Parts: sequence; structure tokens; C-alpha cells
Amino acid sequence: MVENQQAIRRYLELDIQNPLPIHDIPSMDLITWHCRGAGNKKFKKTLRKLVHIQKPALVVLMEPKVEFKAMGMYFNCMGFTASTQVDPIGRSGGIWMIWNPNVVNVRVVEACTQPITAIISRQDFQDWVLSAVYASPNPNKRDELWEQLTTIAQSMDKPWLVAGDFNDFSSPNEKRSLQGSNTQSINQDLRRSSKFNDRLNICKLIDLGCASPQLTWSNNRKGWASTMVQLDRALCNTEW
Repeated sequence: MVENQQAIRRYLELDIQNPLPIHDIPSMDLITWHCRGAGNKKFKKTLRKLVHIQKPALVVLMEPKVEFKAMGMYFNCMGFTASTQVDPIGRSGGIWMIWNPNVVNVRVVEACTQPITAIISRQDFQDWVLSAVYASPNPNKRDELWEQLTTIAQSMDKPWLVAGDFNDFSSPNEKRSLQGSNTQSINQDLRRSSKFNDRLNICKLIDLGCASPQLTWSNNRKGWASTMVQLDRALCNTEW
């Protein structure tokens, strides 16, 4: 749940003898989902259930594996009548951002293959910035992503949320793989996580943490071939 800072301030300023219950603080729900395919029946059923329960104003979908035009009417029926998207190349990549314009206004600043950045506006609340990320598995391409995020960070003066699949991890503890238990693999993971943390520091981003699951991606293999990693996260700046 994304809770606007202005709403929190209003809550704190209320008479402590008559506090507003925490669940009554005005807020905006946001879903980001690395769905690995948006054209199948299971995806459609699951998203409908999520939308029914969470009632998000905005949804970000990554790696849809189909073009947006094949799904537009499906989203419209759930109230998400506004969108911006970068379609996958073949079946790789892709970021879709869809929202309910009756609840929130989204002004897209930049839409690229790895990040979509937009200014989020809502009546009576401070504007904030969302960068929805789906990082490439190619390290060189990820360098381009962080160059873009660094440029954004240098001029950022609003609350900023950066969320999605970063295809990186901040500690070897965020990766579980029996195949990667040798010294060489451990050292590679240390270098990779150190580089990722350096990038977070340069952009002055803070990890918001998560409830569960701790490991968000799996290669869906068993035994010695199994690998699980925390690739998905939400980050923010101090203004957030």
C-alpha cells in the first residue's frame, strides 16, 4: 500500500483523543507484477482477483509476452481505461502501466524498454514520481538502466518510488542456489551485490523491504538445478 505523506501528516495532526483509524487514512494501492505472460486464462483470473481484493488505482505488468492491443478491452472492463506501454520484443521484456483515470492522473515523462517514469497526481495530495522497472538480464543493458535512473535522481525534487524487477540482488543471502555454492560463484555474487548497492547509494534510494516471499523469482527447477533469488523490490528516496 502506498500511503501519501500528506495523509500521514493529517493523521498525526488529529486530536489524539479522537484518532482516525489507520485503515481510514486516504491511500492509493499500486500493484507491480512480473507476470511472465498476460495472455492466458490463469493470468486473467488472478489479476481480476487481485483487483477485486486490493482495488488498485494503478497496475504495472512486466514481461507480458503479448502485445498490449490484444489485452486492451480486458483492462477497460476493470476500469483501467488509461495506459502507457512498451511492448515486448518478441516474447522478451515489456512494461505495461495501466490506471483508472477517475482515481489518479498519470503523466508519463519517459517510456523506455527498462523503465517507465511518470508523475502521479491525485486531488488534495502532493505529486510523486513512479519509475516502473523491468531490468534486462544483460549486464550491459542494466548499465544503461542505471545511467537513466542516475540522471533522474540528480534532478529529483519530489517523492520518488522505484519499483519492479531489477534483475539484481543486494546480498548473496538473497540468492539460494546449490549450483552456486562454490568459491568462484560466491565471489561473483558478492561483486554483483556490491555493484547493485553502490548504484542504490548513488541514486540515494532506500529499500522499503518486503513481507513475503523473501525470494521472488524461481527458475522452476528441482533439486540441484533449483535457483531462487530476490529480484523484485520497491525503493524510494528520502522525500518519499
